[in-house]
Amino acid sequence: MVRRKARAGNRGRFDSKDALLAGGVEVRALRYQRASQDKKEQGKSVHDQGVLNLAEITKRSWTDAGSFTDNHRSASRRATKEREQFELLIEQIRAGKGDVLVVWEISRKERDLAVFVKIRDMCYEVGLYFWLVGGVLYDLRDKNDRMMLGFQAVQAEWMADSIRDNVLRGIVGAAEAGRPHGKITYGYRRIYDQRTKALLRQEPDTEARTAVAADGTVTEYSHAQVVRDNFRKISEGMPLTVREAELNRLGIPASQGGIWRRGILRKQLMNPAYIGKRVLRGEIVGDGIWPPLVNEETYWSVVRMLGDPSRTTTRPARAVHLLSYIVRCGVCGGPLSSQRLNRHGWTGQVYSCLHKRCTAVKAEFLDEYVQRTVVAWLSRPDVHDILTAASATDEEVAHARAEAQRLRGELEDWRKLGEEGEVTAIAYARAEKGLLAQIAEHEQCAADAGIPAVLRGRIGDQAVQAWQDLGDDIPVKREIIRLVADIKLLRAGFKGERRTFGRHRLDWRWKFGPQDQQAA
Repeated sequence: MVRRKARAGNRGRFDSKDALLAGGVEVRALRYQRASQDKKEQGKSVHDQGVLNLAEITKRSWTDAGSFTDNHRSASRRATKEREQFELLIEQIRAGKGDVLVVWEISRKERDLAVFVKIRDMCYEVGLYFWLVGGVLYDLRDKNDRMMLGFQAVQAEWMADSIRDNVLRGIVGAAEAGRPHGKITYGYRRIYDQRTKALLRQEPDTEARTAVAADGTVTEYSHAQVVRDNFRKISEGMPLTVREAELNRLGIPASQGGIWRRGILRKQLMNPAYIGKRVLRGEIVGDGIWPPLVNEETYWSVVRMLGDPSRTTTRPARAVHLLSYIVRCGVCGGPLSSQRLNRHGWTGQVYSCLHKRCTAVKAEFLDEYVQRTVVAWLSRPDVHDILTAASATDEEVAHARAEAQRLRGELEDWRKLGEEGEVTAIAYARAEKGLLAQIAEHEQCAADAGIPAVLRGRIGDQAVQAWQDLGDDIPVKREIIRLVADIKLLRAGFKGERRTFGRHRLDWRWKFGPQDQQAA
């Protein structure tokens, strides 16, 4: 006769393995299946595990009380994805829904030893004493069974760590050898040996493709040419939003399909793979085995431009006016916006303080004066000499900005430690002082160096003609003005002042070069 204890809550507690095995349909079995990504299909799939687990349950005439499956989910302590079904299983166990847990092997349930111990103790506390692992029944009340399960758990964790170490060694080895890793970078294609499937080379993807715009216009392109055009146009001063709109208008799909976004474009332009460099954990570790798509001068000039913190703006929409959100109010410091007025018989565009309307000026006056002054400044021989004599390269500027950003992150870590009481106020103050000085040094180095890409071919005796050639290209003109000058609009001297618009209405500072001859 089967001896079974009275139910505690919703769980029937069997005295022994024999009692459980003889319990038949009264035994409620909970089964769990899990698999990490297995692209080579060398391991047991979750389907296979489910079939095997169910066969074990059926063979013993138990009741299948619930099946829980996590596919493409790691169980190691370094896993980054939640195992939702595993959490549901734990909830069912806590609620007393089963009498035995069925898994194909311990590693399918858990590869983190600490979590294994926690689950084992939880099952013991709530009365789920029996685990069926790979067809072998274990009783958590038996010290020998606990030892055997513990051995399997230790082995599973060791195996997970070994797999991770092997993967990392492969990644590091590939990086050191300059071999590509992970997804194919947009603009390239990989050629594999048809027999061994080994990588032979990575080369520019010059395959001709066609895109059809909404208006029916057909455009021929290749992925490699799209990348080259992106770098060229951005280095010439085209804003990301304009290039984004241009690509979408042509119907050219983005690197991951769908439409282009500014973030996708920016990420592409910041990728050192396009100058043939191999990256590991965000750092360039050497040359890749693939050819570059763009030259280093163009790449670093774009990185320098995109990394310039002064490009950050609170402007909610794209620029259509030359100076909106570039010139600021000299009273409150807010940006100037553009609006069309119809007042006292006069209709036209006006720049005015966005927040408080402290200052205002006719757009034609400010546009004409600023353009004339900027072109005159760019034409000066001493400005040309200063810019061309700068020794720092775009790469050095980009690295200086990156180092400043890293130091800002370190300062933020110190701030958090201070808030949590982990460091004293004196220690934080000393760290802050030193880090701020280093940040300022790197930012100054970036600000003082070299000719920005958007100014190349537009200084000295080329300045006047280059500005005329820009015509109605407002985005590039805005980029140049923003780069060279810090301008604030002051209030008029008195209401109804008839004085011609000029230098007296502006607080003007050049961002680099001499300050002795300001706007006239």
